[in-house]
Amino acid sequence: MADMASAGVTTILGDASNAKWLPRVDMLFDSETDAYDFYNTYAENEGFIVRRSKSTVSTKNIITKRTFVCSREGFREKKKGEKEAKCPRPVTRIGCPACMTIRLTPNGKYRVTEFVPNHNHQLAMVATYDKLRAKKLRRNARVARADLVDDTVRLPEFESEDEAYEFYSAYAGRMGFRVRKTSATISAENVVTRRMFVCSREGFREQKKGEKRVKKPRKEFRTGCPACMVIRISSTGKYRVTEFVTFHNHQLEAPSSAEILTSETAENGADHVLNTVNESADDDAQKHINSPQCSTFVPPGYKNYLRSKRMKAIQMGDAGATLEYLQRMQEDSSSFYYAIQVDKDDNLTNVFWADAKSVMDFCYFGDVVCFDTTYKVLDYDRPFALFTGINHHKQTVIFGAALLYDESVESLKWLLESFKTAMSGKQPKTILTDRCAVLSEAIAAVLPATNHRYCVWHIYQNAIVQLSQVFHGSRTLGYDFRRCLFDCEDEEEFLKEWEAMCGKYDLIDNKWMATLFEEREKWALVYGRETFYADMKSAQQKESMNTELKKYLCNKTELLGFFEHYERILSEKRCAELQADINANQSNQKPPPMRMLRQAANVYTPAAYKMFEREFELYMDCILYGCNEVGTISEYKVMIEEKAMDHLVKSDSFDGSVTCSCKKFEFLGIQCCHVLKVLDTQNIKELPPQYILKRWRKDAKTRGLSEDSIFSFDCFPQSSLAKRYSSLCRIFSIAAALAAKTIDSYAFLESHSEVLSNQLNQVLQSRSLEMPAMIPAPCDQLQNPVESMVAESLR
Repeated sequence: MADMASAGVTTILGDASNAKWLPRVDMLFDSETDAYDFYNTYAENEGFIVRRSKSTVSTKNIITKRTFVCSREGFREKKKGEKEAKCPRPVTRIGCPACMTIRLTPNGKYRVTEFVPNHNHQLAMVATYDKLRAKKLRRNARVARADLVDDTVRLPEFESEDEAYEFYSAYAGRMGFRVRKTSATISAENVVTRRMFVCSREGFREQKKGEKRVKKPRKEFRTGCPACMVIRISSTGKYRVTEFVTFHNHQLEAPSSAEILTSETAENGADHVLNTVNESADDDAQKHINSPQCSTFVPPGYKNYLRSKRMKAIQMGDAGATLEYLQRMQEDSSSFYYAIQVDKDDNLTNVFWADAKSVMDFCYFGDVVCFDTTYKVLDYDRPFALFTGINHHKQTVIFGAALLYDESVESLKWLLESFKTAMSGKQPKTILTDRCAVLSEAIAAVLPATNHRYCVWHIYQNAIVQLSQVFHGSRTLGYDFRRCLFDCEDEEEFLKEWEAMCGKYDLIDNKWMATLFEEREKWALVYGRETFYADMKSAQQKESMNTELKKYLCNKTELLGFFEHYERILSEKRCAELQADINANQSNQKPPPMRMLRQAANVYTPAAYKMFEREFELYMDCILYGCNEVGTISEYKVMIEEKAMDHLVKSDSFDGSVTCSCKKFEFLGIQCCHVLKVLDTQNIKELPPQYILKRWRKDAKTRGLSEDSIFSFDCFPQSSLAKRYSSLCRIFSIAAALAAKTIDSYAFLESHSEVLSNQLNQVLQSRSLEMPAMIPAPCDQLQNPVESMVAESLR
């Protein structure tokens, strides 16, 4: 510290003499990030800001040398032709020599080769450290914003800066936050070439001189929120959106659909009345809850015991909050299903829940289920997992959710059994999960009729963690890895792309990649094509509900707040599905000229029609040759012009069946271009009905009431009663949805409801002697809310 004192007056904010945080030559770090974090902690203790400086990168995009310096290192260079500014920025760089240099060693670790502690400026005093930290956080927010840009949102061009501001203000009003204008770039002709609109909570308030003497200081509301929209002027004179960040790091206000929300500008603080908008990207708003005293009672029929202690500890208050949420949901809707597992000490261990809409969605779209456990990859504080699927609009639907504080084989079997019970014993055709031996064992035991595959989206998320150093050192690995996972159409192409990627990024000897490749038939999309997949990859690439809920899964947030936000997102997804249903049935687009396309446009949803249209376009480029006939079966070889590989198509004139070696119909449920070419050759101008899959049709949710409604009622009266009630709720919910479509159907169902009620009373009276046996619980014993309500109605 004597050397530092010679450079000026220094104030040490922490115990820098502690060897734990004092850099030393020959120190080793596992990664460049670890070294940066260590030097950053040291800098915070000393009172200065760190930035990354020069680096050396190998031909394989791996950083071999990196220097971390004080933010005041070097000097500001004057750009060529730069005009003298009226209000020049203060000089911050003064050539400070303080730095730490690391080099990559042969064993893959980074070693400190140089450490210079000397500064040629005064370090931060305690009074000014908050300001220094605020500047650092603001700079970090700009860096972090680059990773939060939402490239999936398509935005229009704007005629003027004011038009863009009005658009973003309207969007903010819909989402529940305020907007202000911030930095702008102005040309020599006094034209705004770049403008940034931000959330009003962007940045941090700088401490002003004399602020502590204010009797009633303003409440601090800036949190460094990264949400923003950046526009730049294009060559056409219009403003184009170059950055659009939807993520907020704070609680949002209630959307302005029911009330007016004001927005403050940076210039004059004027209020603007905002209009609602129909489109929304992200919604991180959380409703405030005035929660009552939580009861810790668990209905006896909803418990399942684990013979050992749970693996993970539960945060204080989470168990009570969970039970309060579940009981409140069941009071609101008697068909709400939940199950609880406790360990040998009677502590809450695992929880599963699903509402009536989730059960109905599973009846329609439960052919493919993804068990989403990204909380393990992204290291969330709470172990939240989801059962998700994809509907006929290729939107994500939620079948159920769980909190897993124990992940043993026994617990996972319990979870899958609970899921199967909630779905009336129906099993999905395919289940997608993370690579986990324990989970594979549980699925094989509980869902033997279900095809188990590894989810490619989970594999990509794991790759980012396992290959973090390579991802960090390369800008193209993400693109190449995604291409191998999502874009290859046949085995030959996949093997070629995988080999090229491993060679390009020196991953041939990587153990994780080698193990992954050995298991390729469990996850690669070019294998297992006979297993129905429903194009789950496209839905997962667009959104992951777990990432939307990441903020609310941390220990600092109350669990009741998480449940409220979960319900809000669930409601918004269902509203989006309803809107998609309306749009699909009210399309004003001009009918396609081709007969088969017209047929597809009439029966398929717009999302499914796009998949079919793509195949129809490819069929125009197909070449057919080599026809063989054996009895009623004809064989054709079909090849797309730009691809050398041909496919074998078999057509049976006896039953009208057509199959292709590419197995696209079996995999996605949309007929392939090769079959369409053969159908055209046979002068078949419409797609046979058996090749229009029900789950992709506009009327996918209008199946019969008795379809998939068979329940297996066991010998336990209470359990059977709940199952029967849940089954009837689902059946009559479908009937109500159908009857509400027209006045005539509504009147018909209403007129028959009284007749049905009278007939039910007659049945119950004839079997009144059996009722005591069905409801054995004494009057002073608490019951499941579902069973209590049914029991009261039966009396």
